[in-house]
Order: sequence, then C-alpha cells, then structure tokens
Amino acid sequence: MGREFGAVILLIAIALPVRISGQSGSCPTAVQMFRQRLWSDAAAAFEECEKQSPGKTDALLYRGKSLVNLQKFDDATTVLQTYAKSHPQSEDAIYLLAYVSFRQDKPADSLRLFSDAAKLKSPAANDLMIAALDYVLLNDYTDAAHYLEWSLQMNPDDVEARYHLGRVRYQQNQFDLAIAAFQEVMKRDPGNVKAEDNLGLSLEAKNQIEPAIAAYRKAIELDQASVSPSEQPYLNLGALLARSSRIDEAIPLLERAAEIAPGVFKVHYELGKAYFDSRRFDPARQQAEETVKLDPSDSSGHYLLGRIYQRLNRKELATEQFRMTAELIHNKNSNSPTGMASGTKSH
Repeated sequence: MGREFGAVILLIAIALPVRISGQSGSCPTAVQMFRQRLWSDAAAAFEECEKQSPGKTDALLYRGKSLVNLQKFDDATTVLQTYAKSHPQSEDAIYLLAYVSFRQDKPADSLRLFSDAAKLKSPAANDLMIAALDYVLLNDYTDAAHYLEWSLQMNPDDVEARYHLGRVRYQQNQFDLAIAAFQEVMKRDPGNVKAEDNLGLSLEAKNQIEPAIAAYRKAIELDQASVSPSEQPYLNLGALLARSSRIDEAIPLLERAAEIAPGVFKVHYELGKAYFDSRRFDPARQQAEETVKLDPSDSSGHYLLGRIYQRLNRKELATEQFRMTAELIHNKNSNSPTGMASGTKSH
C-alpha cells in the first residue's frame, strides 16, 4: 500500500493561480501566452522580458510558473531562486519553491520553505495540502492528517485533499474515517476511480468482504470509461477473490491488470499465485519469473518461484530460490531498526 500511496503523491498535479502583476504588463506577449497556457512559449517570452529590466519585474516568477507547468522542476528551481534573491518578500515564489521541492521528492526542504513562506503570508488551502503530502512522504501521518483537515476547513470542496485524507486515515488504520472520506469524495465526484477503489480497500480492511467486492466492481466499471485505465481495481478485486478461493473469477481480473501495467511487480506476483493455486504451473512460472525480474530484492517472489519449481520437479532451481528467499529475509531483518545483531542485548 505504501508504494501505491507514493505513486498517487508523485502523480498529483496542482493548478497554479494566475495572478499577473502590473509590472508584468510591460511584456504583454508573454502575459498573453501565459494566460493561454502556452507554457513553453511563455517561458521563453518571460526570459526575454527579464533581460529588458533585470530583477525589476515579475518576469522570472512567471517564467518559473511556466516551467513548473512543463514539469521542468530543476530549471524552475534555478529561476525561482534567482527571482527570490531580488524579491525576498515574495511569498508566491517561496510557496512555489516549496511545491517544486515536493515534486522533487525533497519533503524536508519543502517544509522548510513552506515555513518561510508562511511567515510572509498565511497559507492557502492548496499550500496546506502540499505540506500535508510532505509529511506523508516523511511517514508522519499525524501531521499529514492535521494539515489536510486544516486545508479542508478552508476549502471543503477540494476532493483531492479529501481523497488524501482518506489515504492517510487508511495508513493510520482508522478505517471508519477512511471510509467516510472516500464516500464523501464519491458524493462530490461520482466518477472518481481511485476513491472508489480505496473505499474497497478500506472496507476490505474491516473484513466487510461483500461491500468491498461491490466497491471494487464499481471502480472497475468507472475505469472502463476512463481514457487512462488503472490496474489497481482489477488487482485489488482479483487478489481478494483469489484469497476467497474464487480463483476462476480472479484470474481474468489479474490478467487484465497485467495488460494495463506489465511492469508492476505485485500484478505479476498475484497472477502467478492465482495460476499456482489453480495448478496451472507453467503460466505460474512465467509470472513468477517476471516477478523476480521486476524486483529481485523481494523475498516473496523468490519463494513463490521456488514453490512452482518444486511442483515442476526442478529441484535444483527450487533450492536456489529458497536459498535466496532465506538470504533476503535475513538481510531485511538484519537491517531492520528493530533488529539486533547476534550477541547484543536490549537495554
């Protein structure tokens, strides 16, 4: 679940506010391009603007915003830092730098910048959500929930913030609160596939199996109308049905997940397990071998492959996979913060 959460975080897109100052009016072509969301042309035009009056206009700020919309975060950082040096009281620039640091997976830097910007101007709802997601990246779900709730007090209609609050509550094992959050998202945005899918996860966590299956099926129905299909509802429903000994129903769903996301470890692992449980050992082997290829450091894939080789009477290959499984588990336990080296005592 942590990986899925991370994926959701890294793919988030923030709509930047368009506030053109009077100074930027000296470059009307750049301003017009920015308003038309011609980000590449606007970035180039604002660069020319800056050359006309270095450090005296907002041209670099809006060049930075254009680069952010182009997802050129390293270039945006350089431009915005240059702008901030000549405009140290610009909370807009600092909040934007905080957002860029978040997108660069630098949550500690992002929070530091967020704190600096907040000293200049109280954060908006969007700023609070970014701070919350920084805390998610730091695995601090208590502070993440606090900032998301604060953000929603300011903007109750923000379905993205409410979705992330549901994810945080799920991570905190507060499943009733997670269910309430995802249900509220669905009221406000009935076509939200990821919210419906996560509603299923939360119901499943409470062992409400039939409601969870219904939520997953609804998520799949919504996904079928999407131009960008997601493997998650197919994977989650398929895995649940497989655990419920409904293998024949599970396999087509997991096969569909593999079509959508051929590079995802968990998809091939669950499909391999389902084939194994249905005694289809050769396709199980193919899926398990792909699983090990995608993530050689995950012991579960090696263990599954070892079991499959056993059934195929490939004893030497099975032994090697079990040896690798034991080695990976040992290394993981040795590196765990709670693990202790042999001969030591806890105090």
